[in-house]
Amino acid sequence: MEKIIRIISHALSLVVVFFVTGYLYFTYKGFTYVDGQIVLVKQVAHAAEKNGIATVLSRNIAINASPKYALGSASAPLTLYEYSSLGCPHCADFHLDVLPKLKQDYVDSGLLRIIFVNYPLDKKSMKAAMLSECMTYDNYFGFLNQLFNRQRFWWMDNDDEQLIRYAAEYGLSYDEAQACMNNDMVARDIVSNRQEAIRRLDIKGTPAFLFQGRDGNEVIYGVPSYNELKEYLDRRLMTM
Repeated sequence: MEKIIRIISHALSLVVVFFVTGYLYFTYKGFTYVDGQIVLVKQVAHAAEKNGIATVLSRNIAINASPKYALGSASAPLTLYEYSSLGCPHCADFHLDVLPKLKQDYVDSGLLRIIFVNYPLDKKSMKAAMLSECMTYDNYFGFLNQLFNRQRFWWMDNDDEQLIRYAAEYGLSYDEAQACMNNDMVARDIVSNRQEAIRRLDIKGTPAFLFQGRDGNEVIYGVPSYNELKEYLDRRLMTM
């Protein structure tokens, strides 16, 4: 009898472990138990409001990223925060192919202000981001264009020599570049902006674009075409 009780107890323990493990697994994967059925949490939650290709965010979101390298007038009706990793190929495509058209059609006409925000995804991109933060305003955008144009060379380089050479072309000496890449304050500012983007904007990859205006905040995840952006901007500006 005692042996049978032990067997039953052991079997019950296995059943309990099975159900607890199953519950933890499904919870981890984003499922929950509703009305006798296992369903995705996303199905239970309300879908985020959309405005075309953009996701509508709360009006109360405040962004602390510095506007020191902004393109365009501070009085523009819309401000675009471009969250980008300097080692990201899609970010390079946007910066080299789409951004010049945005500047010509919207920035130069006073309709849009653009602020670049570093969102490094790897160690090498972090070093490039730190160097960019040590540039003067006059050299900043030229340096970014150089990094995006030559991305495959410096990103795959085993050391930092390519980055340091590019920085020298835009005003930083070898010693200044080394000091910049070892500056904890510069690193903290970049990481703080990145964490803010994750926490407040749900940005988990690059590129991503936050559009702020008096009518609210909206974010676009991923790379839209120029025509998609133009349609979005024209429609939004028309209501402002």
